Amino acid sequence: MGVKGWVRFFFALFSTCRKPVLSVGSFRKFRDLYLQKSRLMPITIELPCKPYVKQFLELNYGSPIELKPDRVLFTNFLRCLKKPNKRYDYKKADVPSLYSEITRIVISEDSFYRYGWELTRTDIIAFGKEIECRVKFFMRQMVSQYSTVMNLKDSIYMFQTRFGFTEEIWSYESIKKDFYRNGPKSKTDLGSFLAKRFEQISLENLSSLGTISQTLITDHEYNSKAG
Repeated sequence: MGVKGWVRFFFALFSTCRKPVLSVGSFRKFRDLYLQKSRLMPITIELPCKPYVKQFLELNYGSPIELKPDRVLFTNFLRCLKKPNKRYDYKKADVPSLYSEITRIVISEDSFYRYGWELTRTDIIAFGKEIECRVKFFMRQMVSQYSTVMNLKDSIYMFQTRFGFTEEIWSYESIKKDFYRNGPKSKTDLGSFLAKRFEQISLENLSSLGTISQTLITDHEYNSKAG
């Protein structure tokens, strides 16, 4: 980066921050993000997260993560961003060890200057929990559907296989524990449902052939509901 490039860099630095004093870490982070922008690369913010949260985000929004199509989630993420400021230092402790993965979320140049580029420990955990709620709800619904035609163990394995949640990303035991605690309590009797549906189709076909009357179908449906 030439002299003019460095002049633009320091101008951006001081115009972005309320105070001209930055920690070494904040300065380096700003420098890296500025270089991304100057090279016409997307500006990305690093988000520590749990492995299955990263997998869910990348399944839905690609890699790096493009949250913009999801207005609610993207807005919540922008609200978590901050510019370097000493009053947030007390929150900048290390994130929990479970947040072992790093995912990168794309933001615009306007959002970079308007909101900032740092995430506090509190905001990392809060945003992570929001994604956890989504991925767990997704898992419960899918496993519940699979379990109508197979046992729970095979249902969980199918979910893991179909959506890339390997044992290292999201273990079988962890999924099973959550499903037992929070999964749907009532199961659909798929056999009974299919039998009734096939019966209805057969009666309608027989009626169209003239084998039975429409009155029989109407009376049968009425008796079934009454029973």
